[in-house]
Amino acid sequence: MAIICAAIGACGAIIAAVIVLQGTPTINVFTGSSSATASASASVSSSSPTVTGNVVTLPSQGVDAVAYSFDGNYLAAGNANGIIRVWRTSTWQVANTMTDPDSRGVTSVAFNPVNSLLAAGDANGHVYVWASRHAKVLTDPSGAAIRSVAFSRDHHFLAAGDAGGMVNVWRTDTWQLVSSMTDPNGAGVNSVAFNPGNSLLAAGDANGRIYLWASGHAEVLADPSGAAIRSVVFTTDNAAIVGCDSGGHVYVWQVGTGQVTESLTDPDSSGVASVAFNSRTTTIAAADGNGNVYLWLYKLVGTLHDPASGAALSVAYSPDDSHLAVASANGNVYVNPTDS
Repeated sequence: MAIICAAIGACGAIIAAVIVLQGTPTINVFTGSSSATASASASVSSSSPTVTGNVVTLPSQGVDAVAYSFDGNYLAAGNANGIIRVWRTSTWQVANTMTDPDSRGVTSVAFNPVNSLLAAGDANGHVYVWASRHAKVLTDPSGAAIRSVAFSRDHHFLAAGDAGGMVNVWRTDTWQLVSSMTDPNGAGVNSVAFNPGNSLLAAGDANGRIYLWASGHAEVLADPSGAAIRSVVFTTDNAAIVGCDSGGHVYVWQVGTGQVTESLTDPDSSGVASVAFNSRTTTIAAADGNGNVYLWLYKLVGTLHDPASGAALSVAYSPDDSHLAVASANGNVYVNPTDS
């Protein structure tokens, strides 16, 4: 089957008591050292990848989120035990392992575009921002679970959405809170994403709505089925936004008009947990609760099956469209080549 893929949107929560990172990290997230003091532990894992045919399997104990670095050199995965593993994509060896001290599960991971920071949101209402092996902690004052984190494409802002229906935005140079937005429905924000032009911030909620914020004002996009929105992502040309829901649907809305231009249905109807666009905006990947990933060229063109039948929870395309990473509830990350 032909697959062509791109980077996925991320997940997060509200954070207000901000601790500023010491200095300005310019090193790569996974190599070298940083002067920042560590408030989270890190250790290198000895877990080894396995290769079956063209598919690489990366063990990681119940993965909830995956993300590629913007240069494509690293793949990060956060799991239900509060562990974040980072693999080098050239060798698929573990480059770094970071531990969430609260150990209540990592719900979302995201790299900043210059690959100097890795953010992870957890179920205890914290966001850990790592530079190399050192982390600072941003705390949600309400204690609500973090569901999604995302960096802006210019890497100047970090957004986080939480289970209480809040979306906060911080500057990454000062870590000062610059904006706070409330989901009017208050049902919890499941996913946040910036558009490539950094002019819009999208938030998908559990009441089946996507809010598009620009300068404090929001446009509302409604899921036609009314099911909870689980994941949102913008197309690379800024023209459309894609959302998936708990009812097994994927919708494409036109930015500007708010019109639904495509409606795609998961054949198993078990709920879609995550969506991703490839960099050329030609293919949509959708991960579902039955352990399948469906690939659409605005029509179904292929299905990837989880070999161990765990629910597929998160998908991410490599920046060069050569691989599609799938996080599985069975504890593995599957990396599929897109030319097979």
